[in-house]
Amino acid sequence: MDGTPSLTGAGEAIIAALRARRRVSQKVMIVAAHPDDETIGIGAQLCRLEDALLVHLTDGAPRDGEDMARFGFENPQDYAAARRAELVNALEAGGASAVQTLSFDIPDKEACRNMAGLARRLAQLLSSEKPAAIFTHSYEGGHPDHDAAVFAVHAACHMIPAETAPAVIEMPLYHRRGGTVVRGEFVDAHTGIVVMPLESEDACRKQRMIDCFATQRWLLTDFPLDCERLRIASAYDFRKPPHRGVLHYETFGWDITGAQWRQQAAAALVELGLDDLPCL
Repeated sequence: MDGTPSLTGAGEAIIAALRARRRVSQKVMIVAAHPDDETIGIGAQLCRLEDALLVHLTDGAPRDGEDMARFGFENPQDYAAARRAELVNALEAGGASAVQTLSFDIPDKEACRNMAGLARRLAQLLSSEKPAAIFTHSYEGGHPDHDAAVFAVHAACHMIPAETAPAVIEMPLYHRRGGTVVRGEFVDAHTGIVVMPLESEDACRKQRMIDCFATQRWLLTDFPLDCERLRIASAYDFRKPPHRGVLHYETFGWDITGAQWRQQAAAALVELGLDDLPCL
């Protein structure tokens, strides 16, 4: 043994540092579907990341026009610009203005349309950035873009040399359980879950960040501020649903069902040559 920590060990060390409210000097990436997902998941921790790149897959603006009309925007571009400005303000409010940002600018609700291409883009980014760890969503069926982010991260990590692959740390956002929405908890009771209680200072800082997302206030008010949860990522078979029953996004009448999402994931695995793996 050469003393180099395992990927799991590197991820656990970063989680332990955050739980102890210490700063993290290792280079990390955060891959989130929409501006505000990072704040919901690890908003209280962002100020402790000294070398972080925050990557958003979408611009947060659906092209169906429903959201932009609700908030008085004339076109998706203006709505996307507003969401970008909210993110900048939130990072500043959270003491995380040093976090670098990058957006793939995919329309909201469309990240799953080309998951193979998404995985390739992330693999290229991982190869150039070489982060020690990458934070992303868990596979939970809350939003098709969230699940596309999980897929792309896991697939990308299998597309680069194993010795350069980062530890994958996942955060829960929301999912459906027994007909109700569960926020801030993982779908399963994995023993590797690390609960990070938020002290008053942390909770107040996270609330200031949430307050910056004026267009999303209706969505963010019900998320807990008492703790954040992380764990080393589970391995998933994306050809199977994340849990039994109706997925949360299937209740909205969007033009994507869980079955359709899984068909696209399966096709992407074939395209990427990863379909022989039982899980990623």
